[in-house]
Amino acid sequence: MRYLAVPEMPRHSFWASLRRRGYFSPEWHAVTDTSPKPIKTLCGQSYTAEAHRTWDQTTSSDRCSACEHLVMTTGKTRGATFIAEGISSPRGA
Repeated sequence: MRYLAVPEMPRHSFWASLRRRGYFSPEWHAVTDTSPKPIKTLCGQSYTAEAHRTWDQTTSSDRCSACEHLVMTTGKTRGATFIAEGISSPRGA
């Protein structure tokens, strides 16, 4: 399954973020790339921004830890299923 990344919307105004020291770096959340588009991220938050990058294009330090865990769990489960299917012989012994 392919995952897209959406930025977390800031909890304060744009002007307040400009006055803060340092650069505003949003936390990225994962959404599935399906049709119709989901209305919540994997961790359950609503989002309004469009996904303009894939989950793999985000840096791990900027990712939501809950979404990261869910993506990794899904990837491990899918990989285990693929390996289990590959073990069985199509010839039947």
